[in-house]
Amino acid sequence: MLKLLGIKSSRGTRLTVNLIILSSIWWYFFNLELGKAYEFTISAVPYWFLITFGCYALIKIGLGLSTLRDCVEESASLDKEIKEAKAFLSQKGLKTTN
Repeated sequence: MLKLLGIKSSRGTRLTVNLIILSSIWWYFFNLELGKAYEFTISAVPYWFLITFGCYALIKIGLGLSTLRDCVEESASLDKEIKEAKAFLSQKGLKTTN
């Protein structure tokens, strides 16, 4: 909403403002005198948002894990550091296993 108004703000501020606006709209509809079917639907909206966000988060995590890129340089650097640490610990008298 703030982006549409041309106001520069941080991501957290935009999230907070959008949540306040959405919860205000929900609270307005929740307090209206509507039929029983509408009351049930409106009262279920927060749960629907929560479940939808959970599904979105799981999909994003799954896609991130499935498209994980191999980092050859970092792997070689980590192997080198492990060998250096084992050599250092061996000098100090600690026995390490391979």
